[in-house]
Amino acid sequence: GGAAQPMYGNVQSSGGNNPYGRPSPAKANPYGGGGGGANNNNGYGQSNNNGGGASSSPIVRMSSATGQPITPISGLNMYSNRWVIRAKVTTKSGIRTWSNAKGEGSLFSVELLDSSGTDVKCTFFKEAVDKFNPILEEGHVYTFSGGRLKVANMQYNTCKSQFEITFDQNAEIHLDNSGADEIREVYEFVKIAEIENTEPNGYVDILCVVKHVGEPASLVSKKSGKELLKCELMVEDDSGAEIRLTMWGDTAKTAQDKFAGNPIVAFKRARVSDYGGRTLSGQAFSVEPNIPQANQLKQWWASNGNKGAPSRSLSTAMGGNRGPDPFNQWKNVSSIKSEQLGYGEKPDWLSFKATITFLKKEKQGDEGAWYTACANAGDPCKNMFKATQTSDGHWHCDKCQQTNDTCVRRFIFSGTVADDTCTSWVSVFNEQAESLFKGEAKADDLYEKVANGDGRDLY
Repeated sequence: GGAAQPMYGNVQSSGGNNPYGRPSPAKANPYGGGGGGANNNNGYGQSNNNGGGASSSPIVRMSSATGQPITPISGLNMYSNRWVIRAKVTTKSGIRTWSNAKGEGSLFSVELLDSSGTDVKCTFFKEAVDKFNPILEEGHVYTFSGGRLKVANMQYNTCKSQFEITFDQNAEIHLDNSGADEIREVYEFVKIAEIENTEPNGYVDILCVVKHVGEPASLVSKKSGKELLKCELMVEDDSGAEIRLTMWGDTAKTAQDKFAGNPIVAFKRARVSDYGGRTLSGQAFSVEPNIPQANQLKQWWASNGNKGAPSRSLSTAMGGNRGPDPFNQWKNVSSIKSEQLGYGEKPDWLSFKATITFLKKEKQGDEGAWYTACANAGDPCKNMFKATQTSDGHWHCDKCQQTNDTCVRRFIFSGTVADDTCTSWVSVFNEQAESLFKGEAKADDLYEKVANGDGRDLY
């Protein structure tokens, strides 16, 4: 607790009052959480007084630092730009770079939640990235002012607020962790079995047990051509159903540690897909949340769920880190071609057994079966994005806009495989290549031997 701690300058007076916007009634909660109206219980069993019976007078909380009236996120509107909000950072993205006809720069985004139970997406650009990215941390509470409102693009925004906020370097942000426990996530849980009837591209909150965590795996995005990291979880609840949920990026890298030991996890706004039956993709989560429903699910898992009883899966067996299909579902190379697998808009996943008959080793660049990646092992590159050699012999990355003395080489090559029915081309990426070589060959090591003239025979 304690008084708010200023970071940059003083918060100006907001002037005037901003009325609360009337929130939409909440959906029915299978765990007993409340819906709309005054004095309903939310997902935590707490009283919720900002429902349909709200007074027309605005409800404000006085800042502990300046006595400044605080505007609830639900009360933001386009007709007032002199507001101060007090909110917790619930999610924070990595720094991304962009380049188009209007220029180039960097950005990152956060999602803020206040005590009214409304969250809002905020984006920081250019100079604001350098100024505020090192300061804002997930789980901490701040006061924010000096941002610009715009109508939210709901195609890419899942927050409850109808607005988004853009902050530049002139924004005012103050740390204010006093009363941080007042701000808690409000969930609208649905049972996993009900997701079967949920339309694709919708969003759901689920409370579940993580049954299985796969190995992190990389893939190359067809849209951007960049290498992505993912990890697939299998999650279940007491509705008798399980579903596959995919995590991406940094979360995928640490998923095996975060979700070890079959924890109870609340996922917020996981996106529903019809890719492989019904599947989910999510980033916002809370492990072992302190809510009554979590205790109920833990008791169910201890007495019933972990006994190995079969559950109905909403997801077909697929994905880069899944296990092999049952033997009777394996394909031969000829059937892969005759069934035109891989020719649709979405990839087809399958298991087959074949012999490697040819590996294509030569390619442009420094003449090897690899590409040159950024030497930055941290965000946002993580040694994945392509680096280009400059005229002075250094290596420049368009992703992080940094120039380094060296680069990191990662395998990427093609080859052919064959069984007794047919032959087919395949593509091999870094993790799969290292597995193929049993960990005995790294692209950097092989390049050094080739460059020194003593590794061509080995290569």
